[in-house]
Amino acid sequence: MKILIVGSQGMLGQELAKVFAQEEVTLWDKNDLDITNREMVYEKIEALRPDVIINSAAYNNVDACEENAEPAMRINGDGPIFLARAAEQVGAKFIQYGSDYVFDGTSKEGYTEDDLPRPISKYGESKLATENVFAHCTRCYVIRTSRLFGRPALSEGAKKSFVDVMIKLGREKESLDLVDEEWGNPTYVVDLAKQTKVLVDGFYPSGIYHATNEGACTWYGFATEIFKQTGINIKTNPVPTSKFPRPARRPMFSSLVNTKLPRMRSWQEALKDYLTSINEISRQPVISTSMKKEMKGIILAGGKGTRLHPLTKITSKQLLPVYNKAMVMYPLESLMRAGIKEILVIVAPEYAGDYLRLLGSGKEWGIKLTYEIQDEPKGLPEAFIIGENFIGQDNVTMILGDNIFFDHDFTNDIQSFEKGGRIFALEVPDPERFGVVEFEGTKE
Repeated sequence: MKILIVGSQGMLGQELAKVFAQEEVTLWDKNDLDITNREMVYEKIEALRPDVIINSAAYNNVDACEENAEPAMRINGDGPIFLARAAEQVGAKFIQYGSDYVFDGTSKEGYTEDDLPRPISKYGESKLATENVFAHCTRCYVIRTSRLFGRPALSEGAKKSFVDVMIKLGREKESLDLVDEEWGNPTYVVDLAKQTKVLVDGFYPSGIYHATNEGACTWYGFATEIFKQTGINIKTNPVPTSKFPRPARRPMFSSLVNTKLPRMRSWQEALKDYLTSINEISRQPVISTSMKKEMKGIILAGGKGTRLHPLTKITSKQLLPVYNKAMVMYPLESLMRAGIKEILVIVAPEYAGDYLRLLGSGKEWGIKLTYEIQDEPKGLPEAFIIGENFIGQDNVTMILGDNIFFDHDFTNDIQSFEKGGRIFALEVPDPERFGVVEFEGTKE
């Protein structure tokens, strides 16, 4: 699949590039494409002819927009329309990002994809103009999101996210006044990029989608959790919005409710992952009788796949394509969604090189992949014998290399596990056709 990512050096664009690394990806930033130049957009996209266009470029200065809306309307309004038209001309799927600021914030329960927008600022109007893309492209998707955080953009003068600003201020000041009236959903760009891939890879109809980490909070609540997780000792004072007069009005409650896509993890869990990735998680000792073990992963992909002969006479079953990627990518993504960073891939000797070429070290996904050889398929227990040194004293989740799950996300099941054993199996009417799970009387 040929994918064009526009705004590739931005906070979100960087993560999109990683998530789609297995595809044929073209990365354009503002130096490569001026999205407000209609002729340039049409010409360059006609020459490239991608299958998917993802636009993560945007104008995000809310208050400056109130004083001069023209740049925002050109970048947030005209640019996406030009890209949508170009996508229509080459038959590409078009992904555009929207904002919770298209709503007025008067809801008590949050906003679904079908609720009527009513912006109360010039910035909100520019993001509503973004959604005009539907008039110009038949394979069009708008992903509304909120309060992004993650690694800063690569472009010069890039603004840091709220998380990084709070860490800096928390170390410099003794107390902070923080607005405790504006509710929204903090969203980790890594998770948003992964959710974008779900939309691209799936069979979803064109339309508006909401993608945020689960849970809502005020800026005060967000900052308090940041200081809690980083161990920064600072006095925080909840204050009303009126304490900080700003040119643009903000919605008081613009929490987005996702009713169409798989649920994303909580913003608190996502925040912990981000802080860990930038080495800012609290190093303070935890008072506990036992430390929670790390969770590692094993993918068992060493079988012969004889039921799929003659296909599997020339390649491993788990390397066969399912839709648009190798079968083994699905269980790998299941483990990655659960936050597992170290994964052992057990393969047959004749295909070891093929797996290494496909998956590499895992560095591009922020994980570490290790490989072991299984000379002959001798059942599931041997995976734990082969992986004994890899597992060490940690917990481990094993998944088969041909397991694809469409109706269950194991993230919470895996992250909540502490000790003992847990087996996932599916009840079928004809168990004789499958491997079965048997327990002794003690369930051990």
